[in-house]
Amino acid sequence: MILDLYARLEQRHWLDLARVPLLALLACIFFVLGASTGQAAAFRFTETTGRAVIMDAAMEQEARMLALEDALYLAALEGGASINGFSAVMSDTTIEDHFVVRPASRILDYTITNEVIDGEHYEVSIRAAIGDLPRGSCLHRRAVNMTLFKPRMVLAENIPAAVAPMAVEVLNNVIMTIERHGGVSANRATDIALDPSRLSRINDSYDYAALTKGVVRVRRGDFAVVPEIILTGKRVGNALLRRDDVTMLIRLHVLAGESYAPIDRFEVTHTVTARQRSVSRSFNVIGQPRRPAILAALIEPVSGLVDNMVADLQCRPLTATLALSEGKLTAPVGSHHGMRQNALAVASGTDTPWQIMRVTEVGAMSSILTPLNDRRDPATLAGRTVEFMENMQ
Repeated sequence: MILDLYARLEQRHWLDLARVPLLALLACIFFVLGASTGQAAAFRFTETTGRAVIMDAAMEQEARMLALEDALYLAALEGGASINGFSAVMSDTTIEDHFVVRPASRILDYTITNEVIDGEHYEVSIRAAIGDLPRGSCLHRRAVNMTLFKPRMVLAENIPAAVAPMAVEVLNNVIMTIERHGGVSANRATDIALDPSRLSRINDSYDYAALTKGVVRVRRGDFAVVPEIILTGKRVGNALLRRDDVTMLIRLHVLAGESYAPIDRFEVTHTVTARQRSVSRSFNVIGQPRRPAILAALIEPVSGLVDNMVADLQCRPLTATLALSEGKLTAPVGSHHGMRQNALAVASGTDTPWQIMRVTEVGAMSSILTPLNDRRDPATLAGRTVEFMENMQ
C-alpha cells in the first residue's frame, strides 16, 4: 500500500511538471485578459463577426441566430473577460483542468452591419456599444444659460444698523459675479419676482401685463436662479467684553427652465464680527471693526459659492423628451444649450439594456437623432426621456 502511495505521488509529480507549460500559457492569458478587464468599464464601440454552420437548408434561420449570438459574445469579450477554473481528479488519478471564460463587460446596444452566407456558413457582422455609460466624467462642460430673478432678503431685528444696508451690496456682488463668470451666459431680470404658478397659468396672448410690459420666461434646458440672503445677529461675551456677531446665509435657488421645477440649492454660511464693546472707551474707538472690512468679509465667500454652482450645473447631464417629426426623432435642445453634432444620447431600451443614438443634425433650439440600430422604428422611441453623453466616436 505504501508503494502504491509513492507511485501516485511520483505520478502526480510528473503530471505537475507536464503542466508547467500549460500554466505558463494560462498565466499569459490571465495577464492579457486582466489588462483588458481593467478597462472593461470604458465605453466604446466595437465591430465583430460571428459564424455558424448551416446544417440544413431548413435551419438557415437558426444558423443566423447562432451567428448573431457568436458575434455578440465576441463583442462582449472585447471589453475584457473573467476566468474561473478548477482541477478535477478522475477515477484513474489523472487530473483534468476546467476553465470557464465569461465576458467582463456588457453590451449596451448593437446593430447588424452585414449578413452573408459563405458556403456552408452564415456570417453576421455587428457594431456594438460595450462597457458602461460615460456618466459623471464631465470631459466636456456644457453651456450654462441662466436668468437671474429678483433676490430675496431677510434681515433679523437684532443685527447692527450699520450692517443692514450691506445685504444689498452683497446681493449685487453675487449677481455681478455670476454675470462675469466665464462658464455662464446670464440674463438679468432682477426687477421681476419669479412666480412659477403665474407663468404656468397665464397665456401671453391674452394677458394685459404680458402684452404691455412683456413676460420673462426661461426656455427649456436653461436655468432660473433666485439669490437669497439671510442675516441674523447674536451677542457674545459678558459685561466686561462683548461683541455683536452677524451670521450671513447666502442661497442660490436653481430651477429648471420652462417647468420651473426646483433642481438644486447652493448655499454658504459665514459669520463676521460687526461691533465690539468693553469697559474701555479707548478700546471701543480703536478696536471697532471698520465698515469696509465688514463688507469685504461678507463678500469673501461669494466667489467660491458661484464657482461651485456653475461647476455643478456644467457637469449635469442634458436631458430632453424625444418627439417624432416627419419620421425623424427630435429633441428640443440645440446649439443654444451646447449641443454638437455626433454627440451620443441614450434612452432606456427594450430588447437591449439601452438605446444608443447619435446627434446627426443640430439647430439653435432642436436636434435630430439617429438610433445606432437603424432597423428600429423611431416611433417606438417617441416620448422617451433621452440623456446626452460625451462626444465619443
